[in-house]
Amino acid sequence: METNAEPSQPRTESGVQSIKKQFLIPAFVFILLGAGYIGYAGIIPYFGFPNITLDKKLLALEDPLVVHFDRSVVKHKIESSFSVKPSVVGKISWQDNNLLFQPISPWEPGKDYQVSLNGLNRIAVNYSFEDYFSIDSLPRVSKYSPAEGTMVTPDSPIEFNLDKSSQNCHLDFKIAPAFNYTLAIDQERKKFQIVPQQALAQDTSYQIIAYESYQSKDNKEWYQQEIANFQFKTISPPEVQKIIPADKQADINEFEPVKAYFSKPMKTDDWQNFIEITPSVQGKTQWEDEGKTFIFKPYRWAQNTEYAVKIKGGWKANDNSSLSRDFITTFRSYNSSGLVGKVQTANQDPKLKEGRYVDINLSKQLLTIFESGANMGTYKVSSGKRGMATPTGMFNIKKKSRRAWSKRYGLFMPYWMQFTNQGHGIHELPEWPSGYKEGANHLGVPVSHGCVRLGVGSAKTVYNFVDTGTPVYIHY
Repeated sequence: METNAEPSQPRTESGVQSIKKQFLIPAFVFILLGAGYIGYAGIIPYFGFPNITLDKKLLALEDPLVVHFDRSVVKHKIESSFSVKPSVVGKISWQDNNLLFQPISPWEPGKDYQVSLNGLNRIAVNYSFEDYFSIDSLPRVSKYSPAEGTMVTPDSPIEFNLDKSSQNCHLDFKIAPAFNYTLAIDQERKKFQIVPQQALAQDTSYQIIAYESYQSKDNKEWYQQEIANFQFKTISPPEVQKIIPADKQADINEFEPVKAYFSKPMKTDDWQNFIEITPSVQGKTQWEDEGKTFIFKPYRWAQNTEYAVKIKGGWKANDNSSLSRDFITTFRSYNSSGLVGKVQTANQDPKLKEGRYVDINLSKQLLTIFESGANMGTYKVSSGKRGMATPTGMFNIKKKSRRAWSKRYGLFMPYWMQFTNQGHGIHELPEWPSGYKEGANHLGVPVSHGCVRLGVGSAKTVYNFVDTGTPVYIHY
């Protein structure tokens, strides 16, 4: 039998069984006569009313409502008056003295209902019954992480904890921006973890919406509802703020360090996996600023060589964010010849228009050789330092020597070209008896004791260009 619920009376605190007694005069007569004929005990089944109770007051979504009678009853009268409010379509059946009402579709979760019915006892006296019952709610999210609006690392877990088991429920998620994930569920089906198949994008806002639906015994899904809706943002990646030497920088001296400045403290032990210098060079490393500044000190850069420093993406900072891309800079080490070409000259307007002469600009630390007003080559020099400045004025080459020896300093001065009586001269980088050339990285900087140093190769060119008596013009 199917029945529909009707509008209900206001709910009271507990179930109420009310018996409406409608006694007719013939009934009293019958009772009195019956008591004398069969005795008081025999009258009770005809005169009394059944005790009616609900088997359970809290039902699962597919449980039948069971109304228990403590004695046999007139079933058709009860079935015709039976109602559940709010209205529910279902079927009535009997098991002994138990009425079972099975809804066609699952009960609505978390809903309160009222059941009522009317009956007759064996002497046609009416009685009625009403009571209330509730339907168990679906699981709810008791906790989730990340918390709403928090900043998290790309590998932070995304978890949902339910207040009870979800054995008969299905959870689904809507994620924006979308990413591929697997769903890890504990044995009780109370803890759900979204596991991204790859790290989340950095510096990105995500929205997670969780939906829950009841999965009935016939595998249909009912009552889909939103149970969580929150946003979080992943932290920004570290950045390489600056690299020294700068990209395309030239004339890097032989001991100048490489410095990389990061926006966040990095995992310093991983540097060898993420910093690559080519061609390879030996050196020492150190960190400053609590892991934000990396310093590589070479034992010596090879001269006139182009180096590349590559900092690879994926290197993690201490907060587990990681570089999002590669950073590359290139530089060229010092040129021991000091050749800078003819575009840049020591003096744009030649002092002498005829013959050969040497022009030295101490401000620019450049030496240019001219012939008949034409630039024949410009080279970096290193002149006298403060307190031992190279003299200025017009001079002449007084003497030349391919490999002069300085007793005072214990050094060779290849391609010596003396231009003052006080011993000032133009020469190649000083050379120790061991063969080491001093000061290649200082070309362009005044560091000498008054002489004018030229690079390797450049000194030989100038030496072959000048003769004894060739003018030398030195100026600022």
